[in-house]
Amino acid sequence: MKRKIIFGLVVILVVLGAILWANFRTKFVRQLQGPIEGTSRVFTVADRLAIVSNNNTVYAWQWSDLSAWPVVARLQAQTVVPITGDKIVYIPSVNLAKLILTDLKADKELASLSLPYGAECKKLKISQNSKFGAVSIILKEGAQKDWLKLGLFDSGLKNVSFVFQKDTGAEDFLLYDFAITNDGNFIAGAGQKNRAWVFVIDTKTQTVQWEKTFDEYGQFTLVEFSPDGRTLFVSEKIRHIIALDSATGKTIRVFEMPLYSARGYQKQNISSIAISPNGRVLAADSEPAGTVWFWDIKTGREIASFHVGDLTISSITFSPDSKYLATGCMVSPEIKIWKVPQLKP
Repeated sequence: MKRKIIFGLVVILVVLGAILWANFRTKFVRQLQGPIEGTSRVFTVADRLAIVSNNNTVYAWQWSDLSAWPVVARLQAQTVVPITGDKIVYIPSVNLAKLILTDLKADKELASLSLPYGAECKKLKISQNSKFGAVSIILKEGAQKDWLKLGLFDSGLKNVSFVFQKDTGAEDFLLYDFAITNDGNFIAGAGQKNRAWVFVIDTKTQTVQWEKTFDEYGQFTLVEFSPDGRTLFVSEKIRHIIALDSATGKTIRVFEMPLYSARGYQKQNISSIAISPNGRVLAADSEPAGTVWFWDIKTGREIASFHVGDLTISSITFSPDSKYLATGCMVSPEIKIWKVPQLKP
């Protein structure tokens, strides 16, 4: 009798394991060999999947042929972003007050811009269509010492237009992230000003269109625009993503993932968010669970969630056709490609 019970339990476990494996295989598409030092960020830039490693090496594949070898650019850079599919913008590690535009192999310098005296570049971001970029700088010297500025540039790196500035010495605030609309007309920033803080800048008039703080959240760490620029998505640290009307700041809806317990000193953390190019799906990675959640943007309904890795996922991005999701790993060369769950009619 005891043997029959044990045998029955083994059969059940085998069946459950087979079901889980089959479910995994229906979502998992393939794995790419990325940078051995791990991935900092993943991007979809035009028709390319681009990976920035933890030492700012850039790997670029064609989404249409991921089996081909990637183009690799090895740069001495403090920070870097691919732009328009075949170019790279970076801040050289030897000069933090300069932007350089190079080709995808980093063989040729195509353009460069010196930034204001005393500037130290902190972060680069690109619009979802990769036609515009933005840079944040801190002035370390001069009359505006300790001022933070946000500058907008186009893919040709012809000039940088500084559209936002704030004195860090006079005001208590932290800017964690910023995003650009596909037409370059607006930049949004997210961070902390006593509590969670978000704002939108009109880049043409160089004025703040609106700004808000949220008492219910301590800080916003991630921000992205929808492809049409009408909706702004801001993420607080743990499990909430708020969709806002980008013109007014009015809350449209809140996307929420379950609260779970993490082991030891680890805490639940939203590490990356992405909006599909067709504007229909919101995805967010949660660590240390290594799980990606998907929501229908229009209805707010959760579509699916699944485990994508046991090691820390650093960043996620959709394919140009919105059918696939790429995940990068912070501590290993694994770049994984997944099928995006389909919306039900």
